[in-house]
Amino acid sequence: METRLLTAQDGHQIEVLTWVNPEAKAWVHLLHGMSEHASRYDEFAQHLVKAGYAVIAHNHRGHGSSPTTQIGLYAEQDGWQKVLGDIDLVRNTIPDGQAYFMFAHSMGSFIAQSYLSQKPKHIDGLILSGSNIQPSALLKAGRMVAKLERLRKDKMETSALLQFLSFGSFNNSFKPVRTDFDWLSRDEKHVDQYINDPLCGFDCRIQLWIDMFSGLIDLYGNKTYKDIQKNLPILLFGGDKDPVGEMGKGVPKLARAYEASGQTKVSHKLYKDGRHEMINEINREQVYQDVTTWLDKHV
Repeated sequence: METRLLTAQDGHQIEVLTWVNPEAKAWVHLLHGMSEHASRYDEFAQHLVKAGYAVIAHNHRGHGSSPTTQIGLYAEQDGWQKVLGDIDLVRNTIPDGQAYFMFAHSMGSFIAQSYLSQKPKHIDGLILSGSNIQPSALLKAGRMVAKLERLRKDKMETSALLQFLSFGSFNNSFKPVRTDFDWLSRDEKHVDQYINDPLCGFDCRIQLWIDMFSGLIDLYGNKTYKDIQKNLPILLFGGDKDPVGEMGKGVPKLARAYEASGQTKVSHKLYKDGRHEMINEINREQVYQDVTTWLDKHV
């Protein structure tokens, strides 16, 4: 794994990780989730390299440890658009003519869909992990709460209320629980690594929540996901015990939305008893293999 910094137009330094494969049949761009970072995908990336792919990943704004990162904050203004712009900056480092796939998890899955809805250059396939689709009314209610919290506190502060409303019920289905993050995976080793990682599990700031809710309202409320390139191979997967995915309801619901929008190459899979981070689950080797089988089919 190689690490470097790229500088965006506003001066933000983006941490970029690359798993090189000189004979790669395609590139896979990994987009991580909320309150984590790209280095956690090392085992999965190494599997992809062995399967014949090159891998690139970067830490979204507000995540990781670049010199300009403010943990839990995309940016003070236009945060969502800046996050989307960083994708192009990283992607442009990949040689032209190489097949390009996106693998996006959780928050990263929403970022990827929002990015693609704005009609960037062609991609060869999209893989979404731990995703869902939310009704507009719920997203608008979330943004309203976040804006009220901004009035009560400050946009640069965190909000225990927003954290509770977003994550407070996630462990309920797994009681009695060992930790606050049992909902991530059945693999206790990976849960403990997450808890002990100072770059994981942090509370996000109020402005990030406002930015994200606004991005999701545009994506799902305004149905801009219908603007994503047509006939795009899309793989959706998750655990049927993932609270982010409504315990198995969210993934097929999102698949149906894409099919209704005219996408013709959508497939989805649910893993029995799997939780939120399927690539860190006890059956992750099967998940790895399923992903590479899908990639091989669409290269």
